[in-house]
Amino acid sequence: MSIVGLDEVTLGTDDVAAGRRFLHDFGLEEVDSGAAGATFHARDGTGLRIRDAGDRSLPPAVAGGPNIREALWGVSDPATLEALGRELGRDREARLGPDGVLRSTDDEGNAIAFRLTRRRAYAVEPVQINVPGMAPQRKANRVVDFHSPVRPCTFSHLVYFTDDVRRAEAFYTARLGFRVSDRFTGTGVFLRAAGSTDHHNLFFIKRPDAPVRGLHHIAFHCRDLTEVMLAGAAMTRKGHETAWGPGRHIFGSNHFWYFKSPFGGNLEFDADMDVVDDHWIPRETMAGPDTASIWQTAYVAAGHR
Repeated sequence: MSIVGLDEVTLGTDDVAAGRRFLHDFGLEEVDSGAAGATFHARDGTGLRIRDAGDRSLPPAVAGGPNIREALWGVSDPATLEALGRELGRDREARLGPDGVLRSTDDEGNAIAFRLTRRRAYAVEPVQINVPGMAPQRKANRVVDFHSPVRPCTFSHLVYFTDDVRRAEAFYTARLGFRVSDRFTGTGVFLRAAGSTDHHNLFFIKRPDAPVRGLHHIAFHCRDLTEVMLAGAAMTRKGHETAWGPGRHIFGSNHFWYFKSPFGGNLEFDADMDVVDDHWIPRETMAGPDTASIWQTAYVAAGHR
């Protein structure tokens, strides 16, 4: 089954206006808005839909307060959509609506949905890095653009809390065809959709202090580390609070910078994630500060050193 990645996630918030401001500042483009909420897209048309947490038209939340309400996955072809409907319909409701979206739930109780992907091609300037001893990529007399606003390229990954990592892994691998990329022993699993080459599109993590489910964080890919830093600096200037970073992960190798959001979890800028395929051999280690990132730092705004 060729699931290619996340097309859209629906988030509930206690303050839709604050949610809209946050996503504008994050660099996503608002493509529709109204009394019910708003929808924001990255460059390729993937994105986030925000609604009031009390909206009764939304699927039920798995935890109280602002939280994720539905994950909508893009698939490559109608045959995959049909196969998913048959597979999920064996033991749970799997309903294909007139909008072409197949809706169901996973074994965690999370609302999941599938449609023919609406990802689209987009133009982005290549990353040009000058490496000593190699021919320059950025030619003579050309400089880096530090002034254009950063707009995230595409949906990167979604991270859920779970109280049972093995149960979550079993459902997504056995029922939906995801591949395991890496594991934190007993506490986390990185999963890749079969139609994606990103190291992970999905991650489940177990909280050590409570059996909590729901949203941990959502990430969008930026072009490169410079964009992550420029986007994060802009968020900081606008008053948003860093949750973690900037830094670089070990599993996935991606640069990161997380910000606290009005949606019950964090939003992350990332860049330069590993590309893997079915020849990849999953790694495993204990979770901890030394295995979560190879480096991280506290950002200090220019002029405040």
